Amino acid sequence: MVNINLRAQEAYDITFEDASNQFGGLMNPSGLGLFYRHLSPAKKQKSQLWELAYSGIHDFREKKIMNQKLYGTTPYVYGKVNRLYALRPLYGINQTLSEKTNKNSVGINVFAAMGPCLGFLKPNYVVIEVPDPINMRYVSESVKYNPEVHKYEDVVGYAPFRYGLNETKPLIGLSFKAGVNFNWGYYSQEFKSIELGCMIDYFPSQPEILHGVANKSVFSAFYVSFAFGNSY
Repeated sequence: MVNINLRAQEAYDITFEDASNQFGGLMNPSGLGLFYRHLSPAKKQKSQLWELAYSGIHDFREKKIMNQKLYGTTPYVYGKVNRLYALRPLYGINQTLSEKTNKNSVGINVFAAMGPCLGFLKPNYVVIEVPDPINMRYVSESVKYNPEVHKYEDVVGYAPFRYGLNETKPLIGLSFKAGVNFNWGYYSQEFKSIELGCMIDYFPSQPEILHGVANKSVFSAFYVSFAFGNSY
């Protein structure tokens, strides 16, 4: 009986005809993100891919600085007047190059997906030092960041994230994502994966992230992600 159970556990009967759900996080130069992915069989070695991903978008020209003329300051991006976040519902095709056949093997997949992109443009607020003529000292104040008004020597750092949430503007765009995925796991129904790929987001409205520079429509980044999931 023990031998039968062991054989049942080690039998890898998950094939190309099985669907799967995946949950994971990704990391790129813009920071961290989350995604959910569902694969359903289409043809042998190919699956339909549906994904919902969320992450921030940065401008590669961003540079962090810290005001050393004041005490207790924190780093902030000079000239960054808005933060951009993206929610991406994507559809694509997943191609299996090598299927995981046993507990010691690694499966390899490549995929490409695209779809609409819902952007959220949130204004940046910073903490500045302003004079208090009554008490003859300086006090801190959270204000919407404007580098033409708020000079480097006045900025202490970022204000709490809640400032500016009610001023967030929605944007509509397009997203494309492609990568290669390596998955493994002791049981065929359960797996873990590491993925390397690239993401491209297009916003025709050219959202302003940095003040005083040409606005961009296209934002691209390489990423690495880790996910876990199951097949059924």
